[in-house]
Amino acid sequence: MTENYFEKGEKYRETYEAHGRNLLAINNAIENYKKALKLDQNNILCHYRLGYAYHLMRRLMEASKEYEIVLRLDHPRLASETDLKLASKYAPRLFVNPKEFFKLKDLVAVIHPKKAIIAYNLFWEDDIDYPGDNDPSDHEVVWIEFNKKKGEVTGVYTYFHKAILSTEEAVKDANLHNQRARINVEWGGHGSLPLRWEKLHPEVIFEKISKRIKIKNMAQRYQELSKSIKNPNHPLAKDWPKKFTGSYKDFVTFSKYIELRRPLKKKKMVIISQWPNAVINQYFLNYNYFPKKQWPKE
Repeated sequence: MTENYFEKGEKYRETYEAHGRNLLAINNAIENYKKALKLDQNNILCHYRLGYAYHLMRRLMEASKEYEIVLRLDHPRLASETDLKLASKYAPRLFVNPKEFFKLKDLVAVIHPKKAIIAYNLFWEDDIDYPGDNDPSDHEVVWIEFNKKKGEVTGVYTYFHKAILSTEEAVKDANLHNQRARINVEWGGHGSLPLRWEKLHPEVIFEKISKRIKIKNMAQRYQELSKSIKNPNHPLAKDWPKKFTGSYKDFVTFSKYIELRRPLKKKKMVIISQWPNAVINQYFLNYNYFPKKQWPKE
């Protein structure tokens, strides 16, 4: 019975994410997660999903309460010097457009306790299209998978507007550059792109509801942003660029390098946990962010 309620919650949550943030769907997800927890109050994944659902709705006190329970049931481990070196070793090489307006605000590396994968959570100052969303940041994620014995990178995954992108070329390039993958970052919206992203046709897969949704590619995003950002007249965007000025070639030029090892060394925001959004909320950031997918394969 617990599993039935949880699965219903998962389907409603995916419906919410797939169909324009339908409030009825996310409320149904929350109610089903709660019903599942009445039958199994120590179900960690269910507590996490409930917290995540609250977080999606910006019900932060309730989200934090559930995240706290998750981490009480499954304690994270603070990073040792060895862990800090591991996060630094695989830190991606980040390249942004030379006209990028927003700065990288924070970086949190979450090392999976059982699998050889690290989630590099990037927090930009804001998103060019959402000045009034009450999130004082733009949360993006890059995942680096590696072979523990050989030390080689085996997977490079990036979050791009709900889609998860990955290419073999990105893996090969990472291993040619001391296990550091090259990641290009979209102007303004900060969608993360692996090497040879041009050949991909981004789509989001919602397995629970058997639905695939195509995502706008970079050419389509350029067509929109070269005309205007979504909310050019919003008071909080008064000092922002009103559009991208330049050609498509300019738009897909990523020549400005950001060294991720610097914030890792300075702030040491590295932790070992299966629950990235929970540890970020409880251990590192004192401001809200819109939560993203935990791991590329979940």
